[in-house]
Amino acid sequence: MRRMAATVSVITSGSGGLFNGMTATAVCSVSADPPSLLIVVNRANRSHALIERSGAYTVNVLSAEQERLATHFASTPVEPFADVPYSLGSNHCPIIEHCTSYFACLVEQQTGFGTHSIFIGRVVASGSSDSLPLLHQDGKFRS
Repeated sequence: MRRMAATVSVITSGSGGLFNGMTATAVCSVSADPPSLLIVVNRANRSHALIERSGAYTVNVLSAEQERLATHFASTPVEPFADVPYSLGSNHCPIIEHCTSYFACLVEQQTGFGTHSIFIGRVVASGSSDSLPLLHQDGKFRS
């Protein structure tokens, strides 16, 4: 499985003035009609509770120049957005500046499997740039 290359995203969430982000490669398009994305989140991750409470998340696909953000959000920073430029989307979740693309989603369905939850979200807003995405393969970042 490590040999399979995947785009690197930061899934952002927010509720009650609290925001979090988590680095993820477990992101998948579900349908074009309605536009929807699937994410997989460990129940122990801070983002899990925020997504459940708010019913929303944003998938920020990182650009090749944003490896630092992938590492930052892979840890558990006390103030995750202290030095990260962002704006709030229509779903009240952070949109990280300079990403390749973003997809603001509202949760339509949630199901559990093992230690994780699978969230399917309807895309309510999106944006993109011409930058190349950051990839992860065999334990290393690539572009």
